[in-house]
Amino acid sequence: MIKPNFYTQKHEEDNYGRFIFEPLNLSFAHSLGHALRRTLLSSLKGAAVTQVKIKGVSHLFSTITGVKESVLDIVLNLKQLKFDVRDGGPFKLSLNVKGEKKVYAKDIEGEITPINKDFYICEITDKNTELSIDLIVETGIGYITTEDREDKEFGYIPVDAFFSPIRKVNFKVEEARVGRKANFERLILEIWTDGSIKPSDALKQASEILVVHFSRILSGEDDLKTKTEEEKKEVTKKEIDKKFYDIIIDELNLPSRVINALLREKIETVADLLKVGKERLFNMKGVGKKSIELIINELKKMNIDL
Repeated sequence: MIKPNFYTQKHEEDNYGRFIFEPLNLSFAHSLGHALRRTLLSSLKGAAVTQVKIKGVSHLFSTITGVKESVLDIVLNLKQLKFDVRDGGPFKLSLNVKGEKKVYAKDIEGEITPINKDFYICEITDKNTELSIDLIVETGIGYITTEDREDKEFGYIPVDAFFSPIRKVNFKVEEARVGRKANFERLILEIWTDGSIKPSDALKQASEILVVHFSRILSGEDDLKTKTEEEKKEVTKKEIDKKFYDIIIDELNLPSRVINALLREKIETVADLLKVGKERLFNMKGVGKKSIELIINELKKMNIDL
């Protein structure tokens, strides 16, 4: 077995980190570089503004008397706020200012505070103008559009959210020498973050994610046959009544988006719902926490536990 015997050089400055791994066995530099880069860009948790409520404003394409920026410009600026949180939430924040002044992130108060406190948000040009904004910040992974979000607060304007704390990742591979042998490689990895996480911490998290995925391969936990047998046992325990095969999900008092999401997964009857179970519903596209709560409430009306 080829065992790793490389060392790591680290240089960090503000939001930038440069890491050199050498000597790596032939072909491992590209393997590690591609895997780390893709994981860093796609799989790290972060926090972002997901919903905004501005007093006196009903939609994004509005203007506020006495404020230099349009509502759309203000929201675009608010989306660039950065927070040093990875879990928990949602968090509620507020911005209340009055009179002529430039408004910055440091004026925001709430359960958490932005780390880019000097970030410009807007400018009030009238001494009598009062600006009141409520924000909801959530944690997540990747990019979520307003259409994909189910939990929306009444009166708030949902916005697209980019959660990743990583701004850019580059890597390059060079030849490396060990004694007289030149068939080794050097991996140079550069990471730029948004300031909410250190590059070295981001690299550690990405490495741990990859280790978990690789260690699952042929570990027994990925045995599809075993999983199928467990699912069958679960269905047997529930002892599904034949009458549930005759009740189609359209008869349940569920929103059309939830019905359509279930139909896409070939779930057409109440019996199909019971076979799938709560755990698998959580992994289905378009079926979020709120949708599952609605499904459970409908089944309870029929004295059924999911």
